[in-house]
Amino acid sequence: MTEDGVSVTQPLVRRYPILLLLLFLCLVGTSSVSPQTPTEDISGAGTLADLHSDRRVVQSGRWLLVREYTVDFAVRDSQQTWCGEIITIDATEAHDLIESRGQAVQIAERGKDIYVTLKDGRKIRAHRLNPEKCPRG
Repeated sequence: MTEDGVSVTQPLVRRYPILLLLLFLCLVGTSSVSPQTPTEDISGAGTLADLHSDRRVVQSGRWLLVREYTVDFAVRDSQQTWCGEIITIDATEAHDLIESRGQAVQIAERGKDIYVTLKDGRKIRAHRLNPEKCPRG
């Protein structure tokens, strides 16, 4: 026995019940909350068929000139056609999309955007276009 009347050999549960209860509630509360990762709904797969690309030089400041790439594309499968457009200053993104012409790609739709997954695994976010504005090849 100690001077406060609590034995040293008593289990921890008897000595600190409120502390253990709070610890248990914290652990249960954090384990039930799972991080919500946005799942991509694969809307379909198709062939990157028609492309139209444009490159312009844009002055974004008094002395700074930037190359801006615009690529309009269509992905076709047997039932549906998806049309999209990217506007980027990343030359590799534009060239990867252009070089993927005729290859199979995956399409995921989310809101007004479509996500194209190329054969090498690169994901490109593009703005969805109306079917009337689809490039025709």
